[in-house]
Amino acid sequence: MTVANMVKNVGVYLRISRESGEGRDTLLSHRTIAERYCRDKGYSYKIYEEVISGAKDIEERQSLNQLLIDIQMYEAIFVISTDRISRDNYYTQYVAKVLADNDVYILTPEKLYDLNGDDRLMFDMLGAMSSQELRLIAKRQKRGKREGAKRGEWVQGVPPLGYTRGKEKKLEIVESEANLVRMIFNYAESGYGIQSIVTKLEGHKTKAGNQFTNTAIYTILNNKTYTGSIIYNIKDKKGKITETIVMKNAHEAIITNEQFKSVQQAIKGRMSGDMDTRNRSKGKVLSMLKDLLYCKECGLKMGFRKDSKQKDAIYLKSCKCGNRGIVEHQLITSFISEFEFLQGFYQNEWENALKSSQSVSKDTLLQQVAELNKSQDKLNTRLSRAKDAYLDGVFSKEEYLKSKNDIEAELTKLSNAINDLQEQVESMDKDSISSEYKSKIEKIEQFYKLYNKEDSQQYLEECNRILKLIINKVYYARVDEKVTITSPLEGYTEVEQGDFVDLFIESK
Repeated sequence: MTVANMVKNVGVYLRISRESGEGRDTLLSHRTIAERYCRDKGYSYKIYEEVISGAKDIEERQSLNQLLIDIQMYEAIFVISTDRISRDNYYTQYVAKVLADNDVYILTPEKLYDLNGDDRLMFDMLGAMSSQELRLIAKRQKRGKREGAKRGEWVQGVPPLGYTRGKEKKLEIVESEANLVRMIFNYAESGYGIQSIVTKLEGHKTKAGNQFTNTAIYTILNNKTYTGSIIYNIKDKKGKITETIVMKNAHEAIITNEQFKSVQQAIKGRMSGDMDTRNRSKGKVLSMLKDLLYCKECGLKMGFRKDSKQKDAIYLKSCKCGNRGIVEHQLITSFISEFEFLQGFYQNEWENALKSSQSVSKDTLLQQVAELNKSQDKLNTRLSRAKDAYLDGVFSKEEYLKSKNDIEAELTKLSNAINDLQEQVESMDKDSISSEYKSKIEKIEQFYKLYNKEDSQQYLEECNRILKLIINKVYYARVDEKVTITSPLEGYTEVEQGDFVDLFIESK
């Protein structure tokens, strides 16, 4: 009896890889071939199929693992080609051992492999060749992506919400999605927190067709792709970033750089930072200064409470350090008195910034960028020389890898420093400066419109939201004396005894 006649039950393993450009039509074609083969031979069969890269760890290959668990049910397994088992030679040999230990053959449309016979050498050679081919493909893909990113092409998988990958491999705007992105950024710039934005987007869907989550919104708000930039991180096998490629004006922007920066400032302290700022926007808004008050004596955050007897009375609670609290309406009176200076301050800063010449500072920054670029070139030369030294036998593998890791770490630092300097240069543009201060003054005007309304108590939450966009912290102290400067030139002061509120507003 021939080996082929000994086979009755076959486990059919089908695998395609999206990374290689294969789709469901390829899987259907392979399934058709396998079914026809088994029917023609009179085999009973069960199909195990999956869509996954052949380079993935075997733990991630669920269908292949299940086939190996069921292996005693079969006399053979069928694959379209041996490289469909795995393209990693280590895992190929592992699967081969399991098959050989269980006297299971490998069937392909062209050949039967007996791994306990003379076919093992050929199978091992095919596995080694497949593994080498995978390494070459990965190397070419990595090089291709790197060069593509430098041309401003999108090489990072599915484009973000608002974009599609066009014929030239560059991002193109999908207007219906872009309007949703603009809406999200506008909400954030207006001071709405991440959870509030999620609530407002109820009924809208992400690119994948799911409901928006906090993580999805936060990812969108921190994605510089929307400003027209391509940022591509090149990583080593351990996932460590070895190079960052930044290409500005690579495609049409959905939002401006100014709005992106404004949003980063608006969401700062809501999703990151110390414990004082991390929990902003939680709980009911009892005062327009909610989450903004900090003790001037010890720096702790201070909260508000309702009076247990008087329904409408709100108090600022005393600090743990002993700094006394106060009735909220008295605090607001003192705050408004101090807040009046803020609009004038921004107006003055705006005028000074526009008057002052930025050329010297900008030239200095550009010179620093040029020097860092020279340093990058030198490090790349060192990296190339280290590789040559390894190939010539001057360096051991350990010496080469250490030198390579050190140089790549320096290159990453330089790349980040260059990006920071270039952003500083852009932020010195007069249009950018004008937009920043104009936005702050407009927000102050929005606040006063709400505060001066007769039913202003109904707008506490809106007032609080706007204040958080222009104020970082308000430092508070309850003091027994007030010092007034009566003659600034001569340094005369007047000390008044009593019960006073001492505030210091730290603007953003």
